[in-house]
Amino acid sequence: MKNKSFILAIDQGSSSTKAAAFGVQNGCLAAFAKAEVFLNSVQDRCEYKAIDLLTSTQKVIEEILNEIPAAQISEIAISAQRSTIVFWDKFTGKALAPALSWLDGRAKREIYENPLTQEDVHQKTGLYKTPYFSAAKIVWGLNNFPEVKNAFKEGRLYVGPVTSYLIWHLSGGKVFACDYACAQRTLLFNINTFKWDEEILKSFNLTADILPQIVSSSGDFGTYKNIKITVSTGDQQAACAACGVLEKGSALINYGTGAFFLLNIGHKSADVKGVLTSLAWSRPQREPYYLLEAPLNTAGSFIAWLKNFGLNFNVKKLDKIFETSKNPVWCLPALGGLGAPYFDFGLKPVFSNFLPNTQKEDVIAGSMRGLVLLLCDIIFYLKQQGYNVESLQTSGGLSGANLIAFQSAILGRNILQNKQKESTLTGTALIAALSKGFDISAWRELKNYETISPRLSPEEASKIYQTWREFFDWSIGQVR
Repeated sequence: MKNKSFILAIDQGSSSTKAAAFGVQNGCLAAFAKAEVFLNSVQDRCEYKAIDLLTSTQKVIEEILNEIPAAQISEIAISAQRSTIVFWDKFTGKALAPALSWLDGRAKREIYENPLTQEDVHQKTGLYKTPYFSAAKIVWGLNNFPEVKNAFKEGRLYVGPVTSYLIWHLSGGKVFACDYACAQRTLLFNINTFKWDEEILKSFNLTADILPQIVSSSGDFGTYKNIKITVSTGDQQAACAACGVLEKGSALINYGTGAFFLLNIGHKSADVKGVLTSLAWSRPQREPYYLLEAPLNTAGSFIAWLKNFGLNFNVKKLDKIFETSKNPVWCLPALGGLGAPYFDFGLKPVFSNFLPNTQKEDVIAGSMRGLVLLLCDIIFYLKQQGYNVESLQTSGGLSGANLIAFQSAILGRNILQNKQKESTLTGTALIAALSKGFDISAWRELKNYETISPRLSPEEASKIYQTWREFFDWSIGQVR
């Protein structure tokens, strides 16, 4: 380890690819690079040029290596968006079609035609049949991209999540693998056997030979420019690691393009109706932790949607807008339908309580309140199912102090607001450090949080929540 002072972490996300070098001794961010990636999004179509995901990753790695010599990098750790799927030729590495984003919803027919029940799929995979997980996207790709179909027939096709595509290329085509967390998001992975599920594969008319080898999040993923690649996992798993969701009862709300609630439930799987059971990042020869995961379909993407209507504002000022709004509208932010625990993709956004003096700030603040209240619904629902949250953190670009104080009031509890600017990158590096047995007690980023307390009385919070539930029920009736 002489002179190997840094871990190079990569976060390939929905709108950008980031890389950072973290000091092994103190966890401090020593270098940072970012490259935007273009998402072609029109209605249900959400796709990338696959090569852009790779070139943006190579670009940010090289920017880091221009600042910190490769000889000082101990390893590369990678996390990425999980349900986005890539098709490529296993001999040439050429992408055979656009990479279908996790937000792509064109595979509704493929999901509808699958013969398995939702109960069967949930018991095996921890997930539900929706067009947003990868299995139906793979079938849709085979049906709509001739190059993909031909490669499948000729035995040339590789299909995998973004981590698999990146690692295959970065390792010079030597490693075709993905970890449990990303394998699960294909909807083809059995969380009980830790293998590709033959029954589900057959139900989609797919074969396992086109899919990557399944391994732990930490291991040997080849090398890039003589630097070992030692970690591969999903972005939400990395964020959980950074925010201390490492023990049973700890939980995280992550506000990004979508919003996710994740609760660590220990080493035993669970089957809770309307909630996903996900695997946390994993290490060899160790029992993995399970997470109850409740996704919303939207968060940051809803803000972008509002901007399309001329509600232009600086996202960095969201917290101030939330504070100053005096008459927030009521909003059901069902962009792309509702996620957990409803999983109703036919719903649309609903607004109410517009007054003569309603300002754009009231629409923005009301939209943010709608996101918060949907996440509170999830936490209350899980409590009814017997799952208590012992500690709760928030992270992400939309989790401002005023917003979290509102959430704190509705839940009636303190919340730790994580102040890390790059929790996914930090978590990716942390997984590498933990896997190597490094001492992380001095990592400053892991202690960068603030306790947020309720700023409303219990009576005020209760009245708001009761009105929300009335508005929610009314909204569902309006859009059916």
